Amino acid sequence: MPLLDVKGVKVNFPFEPYPCQLDYMGKVIECLQQNVNGVLESPTGTGKTLCLLCSSLAWQEAKKAQTEFNMQVSVSKLLGPGGAVGLSDKGLEGLARSLENSTGTAWGGSDFAVPKIIYASRTHSQLSQVIQELKRTAYNTVKVSVIGSRDQLCIHEQVKKEQSNTGKVHMCRAKVNSRTCYYYNHLDDLKKNSEARVLTGNVVDIEDLVSYGQKNK
Repeated sequence: MPLLDVKGVKVNFPFEPYPCQLDYMGKVIECLQQNVNGVLESPTGTGKTLCLLCSSLAWQEAKKAQTEFNMQVSVSKLLGPGGAVGLSDKGLEGLARSLENSTGTAWGGSDFAVPKIIYASRTHSQLSQVIQELKRTAYNTVKVSVIGSRDQLCIHEQVKKEQSNTGKVHMCRAKVNSRTCYYYNHLDDLKKNSEARVLTGNVVDIEDLVSYGQKNK
């Protein structure tokens, strides 16, 4: 996968990007570096989802590196001369400047804060497409949690027959609390030994979980 330098951030992209994709990723990273909101538009079929995922996750990786560096510097200062980092003052300044240039200095107000990325969409089908795009990238090992209601997640036959969402919620909670939902009990036992991504693949979306639950009652 090509490794691109976009606004000082190293971005892994699945293929050589078009100019409009580079511009889009540049604006995403610029907003993150400056800690500002952004409203970005691009025509259908220009890879907006892929650009947004790759640029934001690349910036997050840089932010994690900066946070790790800040923690090591703090430990080194506590230890005194010849501390944990093992770099000269000049080397530390150069590395700090490089990290600040790629991540920006305004986000979060803390030297040790690593941001979480929230991807919101109008429909669950759109979120499924986002997950499929994420699986194509070099960032497909990140921790992902897709949030959905019982309409999407519950596979218990009795609960699914309920017409109202309120009824589904109460019935589902009752079965879970009383340990009478065999789907939940079985998954709960499996989770004690493995993470969901180990059971279903690197990046897990709602369809993956539902499919796994139906196959492994």
